[in-house]
Amino acid sequence: MESPMDIGPYWKNIVDSLRDGLLVVDIRGRIVAANLAAERITGYTAEELTGRTCRILNCTGCKFIGEGREEKWCNLFAAGMSKDKKCLVTNKDRRTVHVIKSATVLKNKGGHIIGAIEMLTDISQVIRQQREIRDLRQAYHVDDDIGRASCR
Repeated sequence: MESPMDIGPYWKNIVDSLRDGLLVVDIRGRIVAANLAAERITGYTAEELTGRTCRILNCTGCKFIGEGREEKWCNLFAAGMSKDKKCLVTNKDRRTVHVIKSATVLKNKGGHIIGAIEMLTDISQVIRQQREIRDLRQAYHVDDDIGRASCR
């Protein structure tokens, strides 16, 4: 039987090949790692994100509990995970980016929370397309029930 492959040396290449943004935060919400997709989505380089708290992104899906001094300072750390939440984040240029966010806490061997991993899927293009379709439907009076268009 072959031994399992040690992916440690390839970790950076693996996460940088992901289409979705990946952020790793410590117990206080300080970003300790970000992949290339997270850079693209946020407009910040990994170096600019590292050491800053995740609050820099002003995520509308985040619910903060207290001042951030306790272990469970945010709902993610209290609940343990968050799945497929539609959120808005603010990028470096102060523009709103539509994302779907999933996150889970990271625990050490003793079961103590040591941080979290967050995945951000940019859905801005999908939102733009939905708005264009809505606007076209309104402009051409498309009836959803019938599916026919009538021009004014």
